[in-house]
Amino acid sequence: MTRSTSPDNPRRSSRVLVALPLTVSGQKSDGVHISGDAETVMVNRHGARIRSMVGLEAEMELRVSLLTPYKWRAAKVIWANPGQNEYGIELYRAENFWGVHFPPEDWESNLPPVVVFKEPARVQLKNAAREKEHGEINVPKAGIQVTLRGQGDTDPFQAQGILIPLGEHHGAMLVNELAGLGSSVSVIFSKDQVEDAVIAAIAHSREDDCWRIWLQFVHRLRFT
Repeated sequence: MTRSTSPDNPRRSSRVLVALPLTVSGQKSDGVHISGDAETVMVNRHGARIRSMVGLEAEMELRVSLLTPYKWRAAKVIWANPGQNEYGIELYRAENFWGVHFPPEDWESNLPPVVVFKEPARVQLKNAAREKEHGEINVPKAGIQVTLRGQGDTDPFQAQGILIPLGEHHGAMLVNELAGLGSSVSVIFSKDQVEDAVIAAIAHSREDDCWRIWLQFVHRLRFT
C-alpha cells in the first residue's frame, strides 16, 4: 500500500469536513503506550486528518475508535504536525468507516475538493413521517430547473437552479444565495409539486460566483 508523509498528498477519494469524536491508542517508537481523545477534521474513505490530544508519530500503528456508534479500525499515521496537534491517518482498508454520506463516484469529477458536511440523519424533516405514503420524485438524469425556498439565518431564502440527481435521496445544484447547513427547504418542481429537503453539504469554495449545495430529499428520486 502506497503511503504519503505529506498532508498535501492529492486525494484519492472525496473529502468531507466533519468533526467526529474518537479515541486513539498505540505504541510509540520508544515503547511508550499512548491513549487519548481525538476528533476528525476531515475524512475520506482512505483515512482522515485528525486533531489529537496526545502526541503521535509518523509511521505509528494506531487503533482508532469511533465513539457513537462504537467501532474501531487499525490505521497508521502517515504524517504528523505536532505543533498544530494534527495528524494524517490511513485506514488499512478503504471503506466508509466514518458513517458519513460521501458524494457518489460519478459526481466526484465535478466536485470541489472539499465539502462542508452536516449529518442529515440528525435533521428533522417536517414531512419525514409521511415518506412511505408518497410516491417517488421523477427527475431527468440531465437535471431539472427548480426553485428553493426556506428560511435563512435572518431572512427568507430563495434560489433557482438546475438540480442534478445524485442518488436515491440526493441531488446537487449551484445557487447564488445560500442558507445554512441543515436548513430545511422546499424544492418547487412545478406549481403542483413541492418537495421537502435539507441542505446536507455545501462546497468549501465558490464556483463561477455560485455555491454548490447538496440536498437530501425526504422522498426517493427516480431518474427518468
